[in-house]
Amino acid sequence: MESPKLAELKKELNFQESHELKELCLRLAKYKTENKELLHYLLFYQDKKEAYVMQVKELIMNEFDDLHPSIYYVGKQLRKLTRIMNKHIKYISEKHLEVEIALAFCESFIQHPIVKSNYRAIDLILFRQLKRINKLLPKLQEDLQFDYQQDFDAVLKELKLKRPSFHIHEIS
Repeated sequence: MESPKLAELKKELNFQESHELKELCLRLAKYKTENKELLHYLLFYQDKKEAYVMQVKELIMNEFDDLHPSIYYVGKQLRKLTRIMNKHIKYISEKHLEVEIALAFCESFIQHPIVKSNYRAIDLILFRQLKRINKLLPKLQEDLQFDYQQDFDAVLKELKLKRPSFHIHEIS
């Protein structure tokens, strides 16, 4: 069975009454946690995106505070954290807020002692986030681009101080 096109679903939703739409939304939320979280975001935070981003940043900082002492488990925790970040970024769907969340991740990573480890898997997690920011910066409005570029440069400078072996070509 093929899944229907989005346009087809949209046309059909136009014929539904409001109470039927509410039932459909609740039924969708009931079967998948991600749908429930998205519905929660749309209902409570769609017009308060800055507050939502602050909560995501707090979540990131708390996760870095609770990292396991074993480097192997740190890698697993960081991959899980990036999946959670990506989910929240998908909900927000605004480039400048994506950059802000990714910068918060990078700043927390650099502040943490794991930045000095030489475990390649962990390095790659950081480098992927830095690449993400580097790709998004040119797509932002000029004033936002300038502000975030300064923050990004500060993060790179801090990383270079903590890890002299870091080279900018690793994220290009």
